[in-house]
Amino acid sequence: MASSIDFTPPPPPVAETAESLQRNNYHGTGSFQRAVDSKDVFGNASRNDVDHLIWTAGWGAHALNRRQRQQKLDKNLLHFLRNMNPNEIKERKLNRIGASAAALVARRAFQFSAVDGTGLGWSSESLKICLDRLTSLYDEHKSKFRTDNFYPFRLVLSSDEFNLKIDLYGGVIMLNPAATSLQWLDTLASVTDDSKRVLKHNRQILERNLATVEDALGVKVKKGYSCGSREYHHCMERLANEQSAVDSERSDESSLSVALNATVVIETEQACRRGKLRNDGNFEVGAGMGLHQIRTVFNRYANRSSELILEQKKERDESEAFADRATYEFGLQRVYKVSTAPMVSYEEMSQALVHLLNKDEAEKSAIRNLLVGQTVGITGRGQTCHVADDGSVVVPYNFS
Repeated sequence: MASSIDFTPPPPPVAETAESLQRNNYHGTGSFQRAVDSKDVFGNASRNDVDHLIWTAGWGAHALNRRQRQQKLDKNLLHFLRNMNPNEIKERKLNRIGASAAALVARRAFQFSAVDGTGLGWSSESLKICLDRLTSLYDEHKSKFRTDNFYPFRLVLSSDEFNLKIDLYGGVIMLNPAATSLQWLDTLASVTDDSKRVLKHNRQILERNLATVEDALGVKVKKGYSCGSREYHHCMERLANEQSAVDSERSDESSLSVALNATVVIETEQACRRGKLRNDGNFEVGAGMGLHQIRTVFNRYANRSSELILEQKKERDESEAFADRATYEFGLQRVYKVSTAPMVSYEEMSQALVHLLNKDEAEKSAIRNLLVGQTVGITGRGQTCHVADDGSVVVPYNFS
């Protein structure tokens, strides 16, 4: 039995040629041997590794140049319009109309004062599905609600989590789109007629206190993004009581007269401990500051606030004039400044419109034929030419 077994050893491996060794060094199959032979006895790199490094760096520079060329093409308005799919604009416009119709149906069904889903950042098509789901909830479970209508509450769809989903100071009902329909039902079913009476009472108190504070300061007051409705309500109540406890004479009226067009923005106390002046000329103060501290901020920045407001008005008027001219020359529906990040200033918007109007006649004619009847939005730096969710053509202010 043992004599029938063949114990012949396997054949030796085929010897590699110099050409195959060089190819393996370049393509990575002989990594171990390359690691052993990459240096000579003095520790210097061999010529093959130097050539490989130069070859790799050349490919990296080629990829970088290719990316830079692509970025320039992405900012080229004429190149974008020629390669744009017109059906995409029509589809997005139809989706926006469908989302608006779904929001109207939901608002009328629940009788909300407004329905807001813009903070989600969803497409109109996805938002329509969410609103249709809300309307279906009303049709199926409207008998379980504890009130006939939800006016004057406003519905906000947000992915953020809140401890109190029903705000009796701001009049907002928060619903998370990721929640189930039964969770939505629990939130909506907790709204009663007493909730609406409390909301109306809180609004009446806020209006009365706000009028007192604005009369004391001589400027308009509004709530900032970081300040909650309850904190803003208590801030106005405290400032109004402070004004009622002292003499209403305005010793600082002369310094405030130069900033009557400004607005005082109330931010949360944690985000604003010291008053400051914003770039738009408005004052930013904390919710924990008193009337004396706010007047001190006025005295410090009143002159600069007036200058910034005048500059903003001048830049806005110039951009509107250029927008009207571009609308007429290119047959556009309208030209607007994109309000979402990255923000664009009125000066940058004017710069973009001047660049568009100063193009040569051949390029302007080609752009006019492709852009007629469209809506154009001007956005900030770092963006490329693209179609927005509402079907408008958005271009960066530094487009080519």
